[in-house]
Amino acid sequence: MQGYAIKHDIPFFYKKSFMLPSDFDGHKIKLRFEGVYSYARLWVNGTYIREHHGGFTAWDCDITDAINPGDSVKLILELTDRADEISYASGYAKHQIGGILRNVSLLALPLSYPENITVTTDFDENFENAILKVTGDIKNPQKDMHIDIALQKPKSKSEILLHNNSIELNQIHSFQFTNTILKPEKWDAEHPNLYTLVISLKEKEDILWQNEYLIGFREIEIRGNKFLVNGKEVKLRGACRHDIHPLLGRLSTPEYDLKDVLLAKEANMNFIRTSHYPPSENFLDLCDRYGLYVEDETAVCFVGSHRIEEYRPGDSENDPEYTDQYLSQLAEMVNNHKNHPSVIMWSIGNENEFGSNFKKSFDWVKENDETRPVIFSYPGKVPEDVNSYEILSMHYPDTSGNMNQYGIK
Repeated sequence: MQGYAIKHDIPFFYKKSFMLPSDFDGHKIKLRFEGVYSYARLWVNGTYIREHHGGFTAWDCDITDAINPGDSVKLILELTDRADEISYASGYAKHQIGGILRNVSLLALPLSYPENITVTTDFDENFENAILKVTGDIKNPQKDMHIDIALQKPKSKSEILLHNNSIELNQIHSFQFTNTILKPEKWDAEHPNLYTLVISLKEKEDILWQNEYLIGFREIEIRGNKFLVNGKEVKLRGACRHDIHPLLGRLSTPEYDLKDVLLAKEANMNFIRTSHYPPSENFLDLCDRYGLYVEDETAVCFVGSHRIEEYRPGDSENDPEYTDQYLSQLAEMVNNHKNHPSVIMWSIGNENEFGSNFKKSFDWVKENDETRPVIFSYPGKVPEDVNSYEILSMHYPDTSGNMNQYGIK
């Protein structure tokens, strides 16, 4: 966007040096990249750390063994816009994309800390009371460690009594809290009620790690031809959305995230499709807060279809060499965004030829998140005897809403 051509399959580099604080000693040190396009490799102080495929999901690098607290750290990040990139974002964008698109963070964590935290809410048949379930994993738990949770009401922040609120670890590597919450205030697009869930890791009474999660009590169900939120039929009215900035391209900024959410609400929309890649964490936080339903779409676009010459053939839908790319960035999307009440469905790709990698993607989502439906375009490309979507994604009906596409009407 600033006149620098990003050439296909030719790597370019970011270099950065900084001083690592001395009080990071005794911690696990990580770098978190929230979005770099697209194929990345990282070196720290000359030590190769890892590679990563996918330009729009957050990923972590453990750099503990490559650094010394109190000393200088030198980073080299290599990025390549590969012609076989499954997101095809540089192709359909009409301008090439490359570089760091979202935040980069330096994290100092305890040697043991909670990971893979999952929060689910399950209402009773009358949608009156709900079961709140909080699960997670922890590596290397020590003898005197315990996990505590607390739940605060919206607005008043008054604490709710939880009967199951503390677990002694004692070499336990996973934890689960289950509590019945009486008559919680529900979350939907018109009533975005957010509770504050506080999770703490303690050694005796010392807090080693603590995080807050804004959660919503809501339940998604498809019943026949109806989409239900908390037992009530909902019609989704909205638009597709890109991260877009007039001077910076696909860069995500907090100001533009907020402007898009407010414009959608002012336009009486209740729904955003994140075409054609997962959004930033900040954008979903805003959708949670202001009340917007979100279709969260993994960055797999125009595989086997509609590609310009420079990005052909791009036929990876049945290629086992690409399966890890499909599943790794899908897992990053789902695992990073699964606790957002605004996310009401997962999309496993945009306007692709169907193949085994999409079937594996659907199966992975259903094995790891039973709380949301899955959508795929084009559904007419899916064989009749294959289960790979739960909602029809029809592009593009006329004003009557009726359409016949690839054999599906």
